[in-house]
Amino acid sequence: MNVHVRLAEPFWRVVGQRNLDVELAAGSRMADLLAALLAQYPALAQEFADAPPLLFVGEDEADEATVLGDGRHVHLVWPIAGG
Repeated sequence: MNVHVRLAEPFWRVVGQRNLDVELAAGSRMADLLAALLAQYPALAQEFADAPPLLFVGEDEADEATVLGDGRHVHLVWPIAGG
């Protein structure tokens, strides 16, 4: 299945692009997507360790156990905001 991923700042800078399409096995969970991203972009490991991303599928907040579906849109957002 194909999952569309949008990376927010600073994650996209590590990867070099904001939008990715990631191929996963049917029935994959968010944890599988994160593992695939870390395998392809090892530098993300430090960013995720410093500030684990907030995870969204469409408009809904998700967690690592969330099951993904083909064509779903996932957004990884940096959890720190200024004010």
